[in-house]
Amino acid sequence: MGGFEPQSTRSLLDLGISATTPRSRGLNVVVLMFVRVLVGVAALVVAFTNLRGQATLALHAEAWGMPAPSASIWIGLVSLVLFGLLLLLGLASRLSALVLLVVALVLVATVGRVEGGVPLIGGALLAAGCLIIVARGGGAAQLLDRIDPVR
Repeated sequence: MGGFEPQSTRSLLDLGISATTPRSRGLNVVVLMFVRVLVGVAALVVAFTNLRGQATLALHAEAWGMPAPSASIWIGLVSLVLFGLLLLLGLASRLSALVLLVVALVLVATVGRVEGGVPLIGGALLAAGCLIIVARGGGAAQLLDRIDPVR
């Protein structure tokens, strides 16, 4: 008939081709690990420096336009500590970076918009680091690389 004959649906592993790609090896994973650790440390530093002045932050948060200022500050600081630690350890790096990205964008949109300077630039740099991790992964030396089950 000369029609289309379906090919076998064998996977790459069945054919003897490695599932790892060149991008998952070498210097790239070390650079991604460095970015992951740097972003995790930055999130923890921001959180712990602001935990000392939480009462002052809650007073300023109303001027920054945050809803429920005291609760918003606590949610943001706890998120920075929790997901900064997860990112530092390499536990679900992409998910942790995604949550930190949201916190960083809120930081830029509220504090950075009003105060400018360090909150604006620091929040933007934190967001950029989180975007890299969300897009490319957490690199080498992670405790849990994937949160979805392997099929």
